[in-house]
Amino acid sequence: MTDSEEPGSVLTWRQRKVLQAIQDYVAAHGCSPSNREIAEAAGLKSASSALHHLQELKTAGYLSYEPGVPRTVRLRRPAGPEAGAAADAAAVPGAGAGKVAWVPVAGQVAAGAPIPPLESVEDRIPLPADVVGQEEGLFILKVVGDSMIGVGIFPGDWVVVRELFSKPRDGDIVAALLDGIEVEGTVKTYRKVDRRVWLMPQNPAYTPIPGDKAVIRGKVVAVLRRVGQRAPSLHPLT
Repeated sequence: MTDSEEPGSVLTWRQRKVLQAIQDYVAAHGCSPSNREIAEAAGLKSASSALHHLQELKTAGYLSYEPGVPRTVRLRRPAGPEAGAAADAAAVPGAGAGKVAWVPVAGQVAAGAPIPPLESVEDRIPLPADVVGQEEGLFILKVVGDSMIGVGIFPGDWVVVRELFSKPRDGDIVAALLDGIEVEGTVKTYRKVDRRVWLMPQNPAYTPIPGDKAVIRGKVVAVLRRVGQRAPSLHPLT
């Protein structure tokens, strides 16, 4: 079949494939697909081809998305004969199952030897708002290293961090930058002893890090882990 309009239809065959790909992905995964995933499912040559079709479908009223923000595609019921229950079924991931916070993945951070954090948003992941709270001020970092295994944070885990606008409390698990912006990022326990700040590992193989000059990026509020690893896939930290 060619990529031309079907008789009596306002959509091309390829556009229908794109809509179907979005609907199928949401049904299977509970979140919107990336442009690359749409392209693969719809038989397009590239993610840019998928974006071109998304732009046309948005203009025609078949979907909405936030330009430049990953995984924000939402199918919607347009005014016209193409409207149907299928669009409604994939309109809002998580609808009817509680509020969802779309949390940006900001990169990776060390829980051992610190490495430079990545500031660019790579993706967004839907998480239950009753666990992580409202999405404003939240971001996700991937953990590298084993210095926090004593509190259940293992290499390869993802930590959900909430930005702090005041000083952390003693005992908070924090994501911090050492020696200033764009240097080294790490996850540690915040301690204040005799007016000095220490970033404490939770593994006896590591030594405390002086934290007086550290920039505290936020407090860790939850840990994500793949199913089948040492602990549940999502648990809050209190």
